[in-house]
Amino acid sequence: MRQPTAILLLIALSPLFLVSTAQAKNPVPQGRTYFILVMGLGEDPYSPEADCLTFDATQACTLDGGTCLDWQRLEGQTQSDREVAFALSTQFEEDGITITIEGQGRVDSRGARSSISYVAQARALDQKMNFGFSGRQIGPSRCTQMVADFQAQNSAP
Repeated sequence: MRQPTAILLLIALSPLFLVSTAQAKNPVPQGRTYFILVMGLGEDPYSPEADCLTFDATQACTLDGGTCLDWQRLEGQTQSDREVAFALSTQFEEDGITITIEGQGRVDSRGARSSISYVAQARALDQKMNFGFSGRQIGPSRCTQMVADFQAQNSAP
């Protein structure tokens, strides 16, 4: 007789377990990898370049770790389980020149996978360059393969 009571108690409390599990989940986009197409940074600003971007708690980095940007959720913006506004920024030196990148983006989760978009400005000396990227959530190994495929299809013969 005790076993059915325990099962009924577990069934009654199951919504509480589900809520606490959902709340413990990492906030979007933390823990996700995105296949992205970047426009505006290459020699031809209208020619897209493919890459992968993986988010942890404080940074978004390319899979090789060669480029990392600090990220944070934007306060005062619409934030929900489906829509997250965020800011990405970094500052680094290249050939003795300080380059600053600042921009804002958004993650939309409308289905099994989420999409991401971002617009930014890169500044160095008196020069400014606008660029952006957009992409789709995908697993890290699949992302690496998609970048390789993209590069193979878009390389000069």
